[in-house]
Amino acid sequence: MTEKDIAKIRKFSRFAFPFDFPRKDDEIDTTEKQLQIIINVLKRGGDNLRKLIVSSLYALDIISFFSEGGDFLSLDETRTKRLLIKITTSSRKTPQNIFRVMRFISTISFWDSFGNEKIGFKIPQRKNDIPKISWEIPEEPKIKIEGYKGVKWDIERIKFGKFVRRDIRMVSDVIVLGSGISAGIISERLAREDISVSILEKGYFVDSEISSLFLSQSTELMGMFPVSSIANINAFFGKGIGGLGNLSFSIFEKMPDDAKEIWRKFHGVSTKEIFLDFAAKEAEEVINSKGNGNANSKSETIEKLSEFFGTETKNFNKIKGEKVNLLSGEEIFSPEKLIKYAVHFGANLYLGFEVEKISRGKKWFVEGKIKDEFGNVKANFVAEAKAVFLCGGPYGNTKILWNSGFKEKILGRKVKIHPAGLITAIFKSPQEQKDSSNYVELSKEGIFIKEIKLAPGVWSSIFPTAFGPDLVKTAKKYPFSRTFIFWFREAGESYFVKTPFGVMLRANLKGEDIAKFLFAIREISLALLSCGAREVYHPIRFVPIFTTPDDINNSNIERVKPNQLEILSIFQTGGCPIGFSSDTGLCDSTGRVFGEKSLFISDSSSLPDSVLVPPMLTSASFGMLSVNSFIERKNFILK
Repeated sequence: MTEKDIAKIRKFSRFAFPFDFPRKDDEIDTTEKQLQIIINVLKRGGDNLRKLIVSSLYALDIISFFSEGGDFLSLDETRTKRLLIKITTSSRKTPQNIFRVMRFISTISFWDSFGNEKIGFKIPQRKNDIPKISWEIPEEPKIKIEGYKGVKWDIERIKFGKFVRRDIRMVSDVIVLGSGISAGIISERLAREDISVSILEKGYFVDSEISSLFLSQSTELMGMFPVSSIANINAFFGKGIGGLGNLSFSIFEKMPDDAKEIWRKFHGVSTKEIFLDFAAKEAEEVINSKGNGNANSKSETIEKLSEFFGTETKNFNKIKGEKVNLLSGEEIFSPEKLIKYAVHFGANLYLGFEVEKISRGKKWFVEGKIKDEFGNVKANFVAEAKAVFLCGGPYGNTKILWNSGFKEKILGRKVKIHPAGLITAIFKSPQEQKDSSNYVELSKEGIFIKEIKLAPGVWSSIFPTAFGPDLVKTAKKYPFSRTFIFWFREAGESYFVKTPFGVMLRANLKGEDIAKFLFAIREISLALLSCGAREVYHPIRFVPIFTTPDDINNSNIERVKPNQLEILSIFQTGGCPIGFSSDTGLCDSTGRVFGEKSLFISDSSSLPDSVLVPPMLTSASFGMLSVNSFIERKNFILK
């Protein structure tokens, strides 16, 4: 039994039985009592009982995933109650049996530890209250933490926040906030230079075996409040070891010339003048040395879309790895591997350490909370160092600097959300399916289209107001479905704002953005229908699904209101942009914050504008620039 299993049982009991749970200081002792009771029960019941409980927890997650679009722990209060009502009122034996097993283990482990009366949730009585389960029981999954081939994780250098019971203090030469691609480049290089490094990550290791669990572990979903439009927009923010690299479907696409021209024209920033192109080659060599070579492949449906639009397909220069990508379902190179090498060379990794603010005296002081995997605060921490690298992404870096009292006008500005949409097509017969890294670019409109493997149940959790439930039912009936994502550069300029509820991201979409979004839906839907799709599910509320081209023409897409659109942002840039002075940017071309000699911003938050493609390689390039600049001046900074 793991802590996640305990959390599932706690959550089930909290909703199924009407008594209050202890809070704050009492919670730790109570959890330990519950764990001890469960261990005693498992010892008495033997291996069969353990398998029965584990399989029931698995089955509960599966029912939760297909019914509500997420694993049991990720559901909010409303969806949890709705799920339990469905299970208890179901006429099928499997949900009833799962409920009885869960009720049994909850009764044993929670009532005994609290001393409460047995006033439980009532369901129709059956002959056998705890029936014998006849279905096959899957083996308990093994947590893989050995690392990659050649180098294993040095567990002695990893501090898990969920096991911390008191406030702690750490001292090192350099602190790196985050564990994404740029943080991995920086940490690994500093560790090889025999510099003391502490890596602070608010998440934990990401389990990619179950997509719904991967989603809840590796992402934070934030709703954005628009200014000039009222479109519904959700943004993905990465967390856990690897950061957004676990979600973005490419790491190694180089910045196209179109984006370089935009930077030069609107920001006066030349990628050649800041040696970004050279840094990209350096970063790519480092990543290639630890990867498994290129892994380009094609998709039959993407090829058909390419023929329909009269344009060529393109390939992301992607490196294969051992991590399964949530969106594409492909094996990708994860930044986790660079973090592993950094730990191997001597860096210390702290998991569950969420930074709240930084301050400077003679040294830098980093303060924050230590949390477990479920967000429960365990303790406080203070870390001191001579230099700090902020690699927490646009949202994380902006939030930390605002909490720390930075008042620069440019902070939180020049954010690009890259509006995106999901379209699913149901085909009459199977289509050839491969791990596709190729995509179609509509160059005139600046729209990118790629096939992904996002499960319908996950989509229903992202877009609950569109066709989520209907899509799940249809996908069960017609399993030959394909999901496509499209995205483009935002014409407007989004930005972060401080509110009484914390830092929020506002999307300042222009009419041009809305028109391009609707154009993409129309053209992609027509192309999919021409490729043999029987139904097309689109991200527009209150508009029926498309089954024929006439449905598209009769739907008057051009007259759709912005609040009917379900817009998604899969990667964001900006918030702490580079510039030539403090009037135009927050940091210089090496990521060093103006006015500070030892504070660096070294990830996608420092990009002054859109990259047009997933910004993983560009972010790694900035990390390489920052760490090279630091090493050249390390004697001055660390003295």
